[in-house]
Amino acid sequence: MKAVLLAGGPLGKLTLEAGDTATSKGLVRVGGQPLAWRTLQGFRQSRLISHTVLVGGDPGWEGVDCAVPAHETLMGSFEAGVNACNESHDPVLVCCGDLPFLPGHALDDFIARCRLRPEASLWYGYLRRENSEYKYPGLTHTWARLADGTYCGSGVMMLRPEVMHRMRSAMDRLTHARKNMFKLAGCLGWGNLLNYALGRLTVARAEKAGQGIFDVRCAGVETPYAELGFNVDDAESLSEARRILQEVGDPHALSGSHG
Repeated sequence: MKAVLLAGGPLGKLTLEAGDTATSKGLVRVGGQPLAWRTLQGFRQSRLISHTVLVGGDPGWEGVDCAVPAHETLMGSFEAGVNACNESHDPVLVCCGDLPFLPGHALDDFIARCRLRPEASLWYGYLRRENSEYKYPGLTHTWARLADGTYCGSGVMMLRPEVMHRMRSAMDRLTHARKNMFKLAGCLGWGNLLNYALGRLTVARAEKAGQGIFDVRCAGVETPYAELGFNVDDAESLSEARRILQEVGDPHALSGSHG
């Protein structure tokens, strides 16, 4: 299948290594190599990804089939990457470019799990807290406590490109509503907000809420691979990624140049 790698994003407060001149998050070096380049190695290892669209980043990286510029907004880059796949119905994988330890078999496992839910048009990956803390103890996340367990989102999802317009419209509505409880409840539903607050919201109910928001069939897909949830979102997670590479070793050290 075709896949999109989002390699842009603002630098924020991320600290650069000596000699690094990165202008976006995807180009920030971790152990001498850009974050998005490290994520790309997982794409190259995958058995199920046949075509990679890079949004932002370096179009000269090996393993990139098509490159498009990053947009000012995440959703703009997301849509540009999906459109560049030139697909309508067949699902496309979309992955954040800040997953420094992404293995190809984890991507293949996620794709296989999504394919078990063919009725959906939008698949969203999530990770159980126990799996994350077993692999990366102390790594901070934004956790959601549901009746089924405590989870965080992953850096990977899948969708049928035909629903891209509806997804972007829904995200715009949520963005405008997020600071207004009444508007947010109108999007999510009061019952879902109450169930979540009381710890009674289940994954199945969250899927139905997603369908109400995006007007498409949604599927939550649990991944057992903590690497899919190790996003470099802040200075702390960036420091942890660098520490792990120093202590455990760099699996891509023999890859040479990232060009």
